[in-house]
Amino acid sequence: MKDELLTAYTPALAMLENCIDLCPENLWADEQYSNPFWRIVYHTLFYTDFYLSDGPQNFKPWTEHLPTYNALGDFTPNGQQVAITAVYSKEQLKSYLSAITATMAGRIGEVSLTEPCGFYWIKKSKLGLHLYNIRHIQHHTGQLVERLHQNNISGINWKG
Repeated sequence: MKDELLTAYTPALAMLENCIDLCPENLWADEQYSNPFWRIVYHTLFYTDFYLSDGPQNFKPWTEHLPTYNALGDFTPNGQQVAITAVYSKEQLKSYLSAITATMAGRIGEVSLTEPCGFYWIKKSKLGLHLYNIRHIQHHTGQLVERLHQNNISGINWKG
């Protein structure tokens, strides 16, 4: 089952990377959207990384993480104001994506898929959490694909 999870995570993240590659610079940080392209990418990567960890108490954020940058909208889930003062570059986020994919197999392979997921607000097993995490990647990748299409950009390839 762990191999099957990898065969779902890997192409989902490859499609996200394809969106990053296809996004033109003028759309990357376009403020006409409540959540610019780069923020959706970062949010997706942050939570992919977060939910691949053992739980919130053991999670070590990306070395370039800035507080509140993982939240979409104006407030974090606990009501903290989101303060964005810089934009992550494509290169930074592709580096983060690469770091996640480089450790993903080991992180999936370390634990039993039947044990509790380690996140008290998600009442699932580790397997259920992985499926939840993959769906999250696909959800936001779909948003980015649609945004690219709205800007007459095609060529997003299905990865199987």
